[in-house]
Amino acid sequence: MAAGILLVVTASGCSTQSQQAPTTSITVYASSAMIKSLTAIGKQFEAENPGTSVEFIFAGSSGLSAELADGSGADVFVSGDHDNMAAVANAGLVDSTPVPIAANSLVIATAPGNPDHFASLADLARPGVRAAVCGGPGACGSAIRQLEDRSGVRLNPLNVDTTDSDVLRDVTTGKVDAGLVFKTEALNVGDNVSWFAFPEAADATVTSWIAPLKDSDQAELAKKFVQDVTGVAGRKTLADAGFAEPNAKFEG
Repeated sequence: MAAGILLVVTASGCSTQSQQAPTTSITVYASSAMIKSLTAIGKQFEAENPGTSVEFIFAGSSGLSAELADGSGADVFVSGDHDNMAAVANAGLVDSTPVPIAANSLVIATAPGNPDHFASLADLARPGVRAAVCGGPGACGSAIRQLEDRSGVRLNPLNVDTTDSDVLRDVTTGKVDAGLVFKTEALNVGDNVSWFAFPEAADATVTSWIAPLKDSDQAELAKKFVQDVTGVAGRKTLADAGFAEPNAKFEG
């Protein structure tokens, strides 16, 4: 399918069903950057709504938006950036105005201990530095393009990957000296890499959006899930995962 690398996750995490299995379910297409936070919100949603289940389809936002445009059925869409949510909205597929829910920023990931002593974005553009970045139409690639345009720093990366997970893999395997990844992704790597924020990243944040979709078989349940994500508890879960509040311009 067009979504590329795709992960199907149920909020409960169970692979077997009992006679008391949920009888009503919703399907959420969501940016892979939100696996941890949305799965946690989904578990709470199921606990608060007995007899329901949430199935997540996690992948890159551009692939998911293409799937929805091609007619794939889902109840809720969570995009990692504005452009892909706009594409779905402009196609008349959303049931209400999309809502910005969180912002993500880039950090520089290096081998443990930052042995090359990188300190800024410009360091990644130095001759001989092997760097990895995201390309393509997804949220990470969009953030990289914003970063270069607004900072004036032009990178010459050794690897241009599809996702920031791929970039981190390049860093951890030693294929590159450093890479640009989202903070939320770096937080989950543990001691396999070192990472640090850098000033230019403040001008290259991307905003995640959520909206219930038209033609949902469970429209009220879908709207309720959106309310849980955008509510106080949902925003706390997103903050705990490393996301920031959306910036005033909702860019990205």
